[in-house]
Amino acid sequence: MDPSVIVALIGGAVGVVSMIYTARSSRRADRERAEQDARLARMSAEDSAYQRSAAFDERTQKRMQGEIDRQAMQIRALQRRVDRLTRQLTAAGLAPDIAEEDHLA
Repeated sequence: MDPSVIVALIGGAVGVVSMIYTARSSRRADRERAEQDARLARMSAEDSAYQRSAAFDERTQKRMQGEIDRQAMQIRALQRRVDRLTRQLTAAGLAPDIAEEDHLA
C-alpha cells in the first residue's frame, strides 16, 4: 500500500472518531442544558408558589389579628358595661350575686 493512502485512511478514521466524539459531546451538552433549564423552571415555579403562599399566610395572619383585636375591644366594652351595671345595682341597694360567675373565671 501506498504511504499516502495509509495516512489518508488514518486521517479519515481520526476524522470519523472526532465527529462521533463531537456529536456525543453535543448531545450530552444539550441534555445537560435541558436538565438545567428544567431545574431552573422547577425552582422558579417553587419560588413563585412559596411567594404566593407566604403572601397568603401574611394576609391571613393580619386578618386573624384584626379579628382578635376586634373581639378584644368587644370584650373590654362588655366588661365596662358589666362593671357599670354592677355599680348601678350596688348603688340601688341591690347586691348582685356573682358567686356563681366567680368559679367560671
